[in-house]
Amino acid sequence: MNFIGLHTYPYDPTPGTGRDEPTVWVGLKNDVNDDGTVKNSYPTSYANTMRNQWGYTALPTGNYSYGASRIFDTDCYGNPVQVGNCPLPTTPEGYNAVFDKTGIMLKNSFEHAQSLNVKTCVGTETSLSTPMSPIASLNLYYSKTRQDNFLTTTECAECENLYEFVRVEGFVYAHPFPESVALNTYYNGQLQDNVLSVKPPAEGYVLVRTEGYAFSNSTRLSGNVTTTLLMYYNADIHDHLSVSTPEGEAYAKTHGYTLVGSVANVLANGTVSTPKEYYEGIFMRIQKLGIPLDYYWIWTPEGWDGGMTSTNPVFKAAVDDLASAGQAHAAVNASFKLATCGWVVGPLPDRSIFDRVLSSDYSAITSIDMHVGNSPVDPAYVNITKHDKWAIPWMEDDPGLTAPELWVNRTLMHMEDAKKYGCQGLLGIHWRTVQTSPQIAAMAQKSWNFGLTSNDFWKSWSIDEFGIPDPATVFAAVESFNLPRPVNWGGGPGAFAGNIAQCTWGSKYDFVDTLASMKSKVKPGSCLDRFEYWLNSFQYMRGISRTECAWGQYNAAIKKVGKESDPATRQRMAETLALPLREQLVQNATEMMTYLLQTVSSTGEMGTIMNVLSHSLVHAIDEPAAQLESYLGRALTGKAVPSRAYAGPTKLAVPTVRSVVTKGESCCFVLLYCAECFFVQQEYDRHRLSYFITFKNSLIFQEVIVLLTPLVLFI
Repeated sequence: MNFIGLHTYPYDPTPGTGRDEPTVWVGLKNDVNDDGTVKNSYPTSYANTMRNQWGYTALPTGNYSYGASRIFDTDCYGNPVQVGNCPLPTTPEGYNAVFDKTGIMLKNSFEHAQSLNVKTCVGTETSLSTPMSPIASLNLYYSKTRQDNFLTTTECAECENLYEFVRVEGFVYAHPFPESVALNTYYNGQLQDNVLSVKPPAEGYVLVRTEGYAFSNSTRLSGNVTTTLLMYYNADIHDHLSVSTPEGEAYAKTHGYTLVGSVANVLANGTVSTPKEYYEGIFMRIQKLGIPLDYYWIWTPEGWDGGMTSTNPVFKAAVDDLASAGQAHAAVNASFKLATCGWVVGPLPDRSIFDRVLSSDYSAITSIDMHVGNSPVDPAYVNITKHDKWAIPWMEDDPGLTAPELWVNRTLMHMEDAKKYGCQGLLGIHWRTVQTSPQIAAMAQKSWNFGLTSNDFWKSWSIDEFGIPDPATVFAAVESFNLPRPVNWGGGPGAFAGNIAQCTWGSKYDFVDTLASMKSKVKPGSCLDRFEYWLNSFQYMRGISRTECAWGQYNAAIKKVGKESDPATRQRMAETLALPLREQLVQNATEMMTYLLQTVSSTGEMGTIMNVLSHSLVHAIDEPAAQLESYLGRALTGKAVPSRAYAGPTKLAVPTVRSVVTKGESCCFVLLYCAECFFVQQEYDRHRLSYFITFKNSLIFQEVIVLLTPLVLFI
């Protein structure tokens, strides 16, 4: 299938790994404007260089070493929809802006996909996670005997028949969210006074509990969604009263209370909307935006891969949620179709159960192959007969995401299984594009020539890519599990680890030298450029092992140094034992990063650079520096410190968003030029059929003018 499908992690009020993304806005119909922009939303973002998630340390790109800092145009680098709101929006206006820009991005991208007959799809996980819920009411109680007002989210179990319910004074969230404030109950036993506030009103008040979470005084949602919670005080009876309703304010003003100030902004309405109503809001916004969407798929969560059964109440909740989506789909007369996806086809013991319990509202049942693609296509597909079914092999897996992965033969095997089980569609899951291009090309070719084998593919691919058949033997020999695997999951994708065992891996990379020996046969031009991409990729991968080897050796040495109790001896050991190994580690990392920088041809490789620097080298080189400096009694210098300069050959890369331009269309390109590496924007003028450079007003880009003079001539 020609298909683009995007998964959206579910909303969670606490930011963290695997949390919400702005691909799909979750909200209600009355929060959508006529043009599809949103009135109210919540903080969310895509991965970026300043977000501490997926095992990454937030690092501004301007601090990157090895020349890597020069290919990023901003310290907080990520999806352009986050410009001005990176790493995470902090105001309601920022929340909305991220979603609105994402909507425009999807509309433009999917319109282009539609023009190429590519099907489009977005979706969420089941059961649908809705923003900042559940909601609790602020219940006001009053005690005549104590002359005390008590505002709480409980049913006042501790009231001991002393307090009577008065009214609801607004609503709060049960869980914290970014920029929220905690509303706490404080109590003064001597005065017998309860008060709901962000902080104690005076000495003598002690914290009882947190009642819920609200918006700060500086944050209000549009419309009448929020109202201000005001604090009053009656000095004669020593009673604090917090209210947000007109009735509450009127009571305070007529009973001797004086306004103290604003506490927070709380919700005016506590109605908890149904999943169907939220799905209606999602679907209506997609249609108002005019996004040409073919499918909306709903994913079962990753945890189902661990043995979810159909007797588990979670499965029943998922079925109800999927039914709600079907009802909403009909209610708004959505133009797109519904489908399922997930980490499994369905729960145990019969993974085809969705085929029986889902209505005809759903067009297709699908899933990614289990265990990051290392398990065969699920045979349960053969039992799915009432819905279309699509299998999804892994083009790459996230544990290995910072190194090359070649899964051509596995992809072809899974295609054969999918056809055997009667699947009508076949998709491929991946993060990077250039790195996974062999698998994607093999999938496309086998769709037209089902007898295609892995060896056949590598021969034709090698001739197409490099102009010679010779490299096919190298790629065929090392694909799949024969390819070294120097990285793994470590709090996030593609982590390095200090490992002395990597020091023995030299012979595993003999294929790199074999491939390098074929370079002289490759024709100059595009064939040589593609050949060097793969050669540099494999040299970089060998560099990973060499860096991990040096890291492991350094760790062993610094541990030995640290055990020495005599300061003079410890300093001498640091100089003679640890420092040379530190210098070797920096040298290996520099060589590795130089090869990686030469592979940059898309934003995928830029993401790999961010991953390596903020996920691995920050722990291997940056953080340990202070410990060695303390043992040495001086700052590290020279070879022990990574250089900020790029050490490789001159390179021009064009990681464009689009590879084709329609006649009469304006389009924008980005150029990366590495003599020193710089990030430059270049626009195509549709009227003059020529190019011109746009420079940004910063110190880095002022330098570009001189360096890029040859580039202008090149264009």
